[in-house]
Amino acid sequence: MTSYIGVEAQCIDFAKSIGKEPLGDYLHDGNYNAAILEEGEKAELFKTFFSGENYRIAISKVEQLPDIHFKLRDKQGNVLFDNEEHNYRLTWDFKVETTQLLIVEMNILEHGNSELISGCVAVMFGIESIKRKKR
Repeated sequence: MTSYIGVEAQCIDFAKSIGKEPLGDYLHDGNYNAAILEEGEKAELFKTFFSGENYRIAISKVEQLPDIHFKLRDKQGNVLFDNEEHNYRLTWDFKVETTQLLIVEMNILEHGNSELISGCVAVMFGIESIKRKKR
């Protein structure tokens, strides 16, 4: 059990050091969402977004993991963004018109090798800073 806690702590450290970088000049929301995932595994993350705000979602992964297919859905299941249509890019900037709960759905693609690969995946959210909005 101790080694699992150590691995999870390393994953949070990964989120803090690597995961924040793709947020650029967006202000990090203060939450570190990170987990160890393996090829073929799916995960969902639920988050409330507030009306009138501009956001950036940024997903980071350890290098050895294959591409991550992610979608952003509303609670009715409508797809708002699908990175498969954008060469599996791991960031997306968007504005929310009404406060709502959205779902980040991730699927770690498979390499097809006999050995499963696993590693840390971090999902970070940033809010556009006032400085950036004035540009």
